[in-house]
Amino acid sequence: MNALLDWMQSTWLNSLALNYQWTWPIAETLHFLGMSLLIGAIFVMDLRLLGVQRLIPASTVHALLPIAFLGFGLNFLTGLIFVFGDPHRYFVNISFQIKMVLILLAGLNALLYAVKVSPALAAAGPNAPTPPLAKAVGGASLVLWIGVICFGRLIPYLGSG
Repeated sequence: MNALLDWMQSTWLNSLALNYQWTWPIAETLHFLGMSLLIGAIFVMDLRLLGVQRLIPASTVHALLPIAFLGFGLNFLTGLIFVFGDPHRYFVNISFQIKMVLILLAGLNALLYAVKVSPALAAAGPNAPTPPLAKAVGGASLVLWIGVICFGRLIPYLGSG
């Protein structure tokens, strides 16, 4: 593992993160913007899956997915800068580890949405009652993404291991 972390420190991403005064603040700002786009879109979608505002057709809410993907992309790219900038700090940090597990679980939950829930919602009427699986996926997504935010914010404070 140390060989991987040492290699990460030798890359151009590490140099970008550490050798330019404005890289880290710009990356933090873009990470926050990405999080806002991602979480804003996801929360609206999840609340609709839970049955809130059934007057809004699920297909309309589904149109927020590109915004969520844009936010996730921004967070992925800026997150790489952070991790490559200080890999020995991040990889041993329990909060970072939990955050990564939660993101993986949120991704699997999104896959369940794409494979099972989205087709069921498309087949139902625009204002049909929300199926139980859709409510479960929406609730799980809310919990997982709130966890991602909380553990991400705790990275500087929980320390290593």
